[in-house]
Amino acid sequence: IEVIAQVGYPQTSIRKIAERAGIAMSVVLYHFGSKDGLVEAVIASMYRSGLDAVIPEVDRARTQTDKLAAYIRSSISYFDSHRIQLAALTQLAAGYKPSGGRHLRDMGLTPELTAQLTQLDPSVILRAGQKSGEFSSFPVDSTAIALRGAVNIVVEKILQDPGFDTHGYTEDLVKMFRRVVRRV
Repeated sequence: IEVIAQVGYPQTSIRKIAERAGIAMSVVLYHFGSKDGLVEAVIASMYRSGLDAVIPEVDRARTQTDKLAAYIRSSISYFDSHRIQLAALTQLAAGYKPSGGRHLRDMGLTPELTAQLTQLDPSVILRAGQKSGEFSSFPVDSTAIALRGAVNIVVEKILQDPGFDTHGYTEDLVKMFRRVVRRV
């Protein structure tokens, strides 16, 4: 992850990764099989660490309003504390072409990870809040898209501006989306 983040995907080689890890190239190839296998493992690792950071926070929240806030806060906190991983993912998105006609968005996904990622769909929280009467009536799918966009765009800002106030941005989003969903 560090090699990809620092030198970019096109300049990343199994040799550079092995040198950074202080192991033989053959060991890297044994574990990952190829550069594609390595990329697959990197992306799967990033999904798992994100899920491990966000899902428990959302699950701990009691109300749908609190779950919404936990989703926003823990997602952005994860991004803020995983800048090297984000830089590597950005490098992969810009320069990596999976073999066999696959898409980058499908790399690293196992059925288990796919199922866990559905837990991070904010539309689940929004629908549950409407069903329980905690949230008002609003277009769930459009609101979920806007929320995901607002949360995910912070990645670009974090990578461009190391001094970006992620905490302030996070709290602004929590307030904005609480206004969107609250019963009037």
